[in-house]
Amino acid sequence: MKTLNSIIIILISCLLTMASCTDFLKEEPLGRIMSDRAFEKPSDIEGAVNVLYRQFGRSQFGITEFIMSMMGDDITTHVASNKAAIREWDLWNISTNNDRLQWNWEAKYLTIKAANFIINGVENTPDAKREDIDYALGQAHYLRAYQYFCLVRAFGPLPKIESLEIDFSIGLSTVAEIYDMIVSDLKIAEEKLLANYSGVPRTMNGWNVVATKGAAQATLACVYMTMAGWPLEMGQEYYRLAAAKALEVIDNSTYRVSLFEEPWMIHSRQYNWDNRECLFGSYFSLVRGTGDGSEAARGAINDIPDCTPGGWTDNRAEIGFFTKFPDGPRKEATYAPWVNMGGSEANGWVYYRWWDERVPENNRSPYFSKSAFISNPDRSNLTEYDHRKSYDAQGTGWVEQTHVAIRLAEVYLWYAEAVGRSGETNARAIELLNRVRNRADGFGPVADRSTVTTPYEGHTEQYTNVYPNGMSANDLAEAAWTEHGWEIAGWAWGAIAFRAHDLHRMNRIKDAYAERQNNPEYFFTDPDTGDMIRVREQFTIMAGDSWRDSKMFAPYPAEEIERNPGLNVLPEEKFGMIK
Repeated sequence: MKTLNSIIIILISCLLTMASCTDFLKEEPLGRIMSDRAFEKPSDIEGAVNVLYRQFGRSQFGITEFIMSMMGDDITTHVASNKAAIREWDLWNISTNNDRLQWNWEAKYLTIKAANFIINGVENTPDAKREDIDYALGQAHYLRAYQYFCLVRAFGPLPKIESLEIDFSIGLSTVAEIYDMIVSDLKIAEEKLLANYSGVPRTMNGWNVVATKGAAQATLACVYMTMAGWPLEMGQEYYRLAAAKALEVIDNSTYRVSLFEEPWMIHSRQYNWDNRECLFGSYFSLVRGTGDGSEAARGAINDIPDCTPGGWTDNRAEIGFFTKFPDGPRKEATYAPWVNMGGSEANGWVYYRWWDERVPENNRSPYFSKSAFISNPDRSNLTEYDHRKSYDAQGTGWVEQTHVAIRLAEVYLWYAEAVGRSGETNARAIELLNRVRNRADGFGPVADRSTVTTPYEGHTEQYTNVYPNGMSANDLAEAAWTEHGWEIAGWAWGAIAFRAHDLHRMNRIKDAYAERQNNPEYFFTDPDTGDMIRVREQFTIMAGDSWRDSKMFAPYPAEEIERNPGLNVLPEEKFGMIK
């Protein structure tokens, strides 16, 4: 086992990332690690999967690894501080020397190499059970597909690496070719993975913490829907494929998933270790300490304004999206209600609304609360983060928070949207859409809230569903798309379909770009005073910087271009490598 881990760590740390490893390439076997040197006994299979998930976790633990989420209309960053690299993504103006560009690319490809190590070697394990080999292959194919899905949306055409060969002259595969590989990998994963697993480390508190058949099917639904949209534009046929695959997840009663009753539970500490809505996610631990080399994840520090003086606050919410977000429990669970301005437990905390003039101007923006998570490693302490208190009183920057990648509520919405975009409508799709909205408005995940009666000021009041049974196919699609944006708003830590992804596949990033460039004044009512609040985004896009479709894809990192001249293409040239 020690030998296996050492070989894999050497492999993944050298491939595509470390210039200092050139001497390694001169040694026999000339850039190829023979699988029979690693998979020597059955126990090595579990070890290889553990190392694979270690690499995957490192690709999921911070905003940098999902920096493309900044290209959406829900998340922005600090107007000043040390966030120049993040602002480039936020303003769709990314340089090849952007350090977040390199980190994002590198983290994904390290996982791909670890997956390839298993795919190319595990079959040769002596005396291994077929079920263990299939388990490892299923995990490897799933995670390779997952990472390529992230990369192709951000960068477009990519080097398609399926072997252990180190080839810095590899060319670019088209976007269509990358998607073909993603679909193939996910179909293999769907075939080989089980609906549920047992035992540690495959489960925690009875819940699956590795990829399952349901995760593969849900991801396929999302991929098919993406292929139906921009840039491949494969249309209604693929929307139908997406709907059918989503329904396979929804209708399978053996999957250990169900909707939470209230939105705050989704990213809470109380349900962190038994998240029943999570179809797939990344699970972090403080057992091995903190820091970039640990098993912990970044926590709270990303979204907490009192971390700004140290330069740690990476992101905040866009004001426009905040004002359009429907009031109710979902909005309350999405945005931080208060900004801490000092004080202490003994003398009382000082806190204001984000728009209060007593908050420093550069910090006067809404903040998300989904990543806010206390650092206490005691799992019996279920205290939730309190935005009235200081960050230092609750956090160290490192947490055990589960980074939820796919939730059942999202599959409901993908199904409803895919049905609508295929030109159809049905009662089931509308019912599932209403379940998500009913919970958002405080009614719980009920099928039909027109049957709900609630005592109100001495009488019984009847409530009707937001979405009527007779809605058109287009209205169904747009409602589900919009609801997904509200469901996922501000969550970028491992989400497979963040808000920028939704804009990207519908070719609507240019609309968000135009709104930021126009910089309109937004209005909303202060819930405490009833006053009208008027505010604009703190920084915007230069008036002369007109939209170009080349902004839809990020450039390749300068370090990678230096290694592989085949990546040295102009942004406009990528559009000749779509199909």
